[in-house]
Amino acid sequence: MDPTGADVKTLAWRIETVDETGSTNDLVSARARAGEAGGLVIRAISQTTGRGRRGRSWFSPPESGLYFSILFRTGGEAENSPLLTLLLGVAAAEGLAEATGLRVGLKWPNDLRVNGKKIGGILCEYFEPPNQPPAVVAGVGVNLTTREADFPPDLRESASSVLLSGGEVPDAEGLLHLLLARVAFWYKEYESSGFGAVRDRWLRLCDSLGETISVRAADETLVGKNNGIDEAGRLLLEKPDGSIERITSGEVELP
Repeated sequence: MDPTGADVKTLAWRIETVDETGSTNDLVSARARAGEAGGLVIRAISQTTGRGRRGRSWFSPPESGLYFSILFRTGGEAENSPLLTLLLGVAAAEGLAEATGLRVGLKWPNDLRVNGKKIGGILCEYFEPPNQPPAVVAGVGVNLTTREADFPPDLRESASSVLLSGGEVPDAEGLLHLLLARVAFWYKEYESSGFGAVRDRWLRLCDSLGETISVRAADETLVGKNNGIDEAGRLLLEKPDGSIERITSGEVELP
């Protein structure tokens, strides 16, 4: 089972590039609501209002990263969206590692990390347009040549880029095609065999498995051991009393 053999045409990608936009997720969402079929990919050279989870902004300066969104027509349930986030994490981590020579780890649910710092992230948004199949718009952002001084002050301790991490900086367009090949492979695997193989690979790429973490979930903060994820993509947190908390949504913080 070798992802490098995946055919980028497996999902019939239709790639478009724009110089600047507010958010590629917004562009793809608008096309989805207008009836666009799955497989649309829009890449932006720069985003002015890129965003991450929980309404956060995603720093997207021109010519320094890879920013794109994919349209999936799931035909199914809203719970497919969390699983798709994890699948895309696996695909992106593998593709980045191959292109840069870096060891890329995953932090639940959507962070791509190198040496403990975030170099990329994923945002999946599920919605049901009237009289159309359900859709998931999946946004991916990767910092390629961003320098420390380029980041806003509040991000300099936690964010990094391929350049800052000492990796080989790939061409953004070439990286896009490589990541789409990984996505095609893992999506096909998911459709044919379920989430099991994706989950196994995610666990091998998780860079905090077995460590003590804290999770901000709803209005409380939980502390425990990171036991990975279950078959539904929920975080498994082993609490001090030995019980397991299954967390659907939350923010993981590492020591």
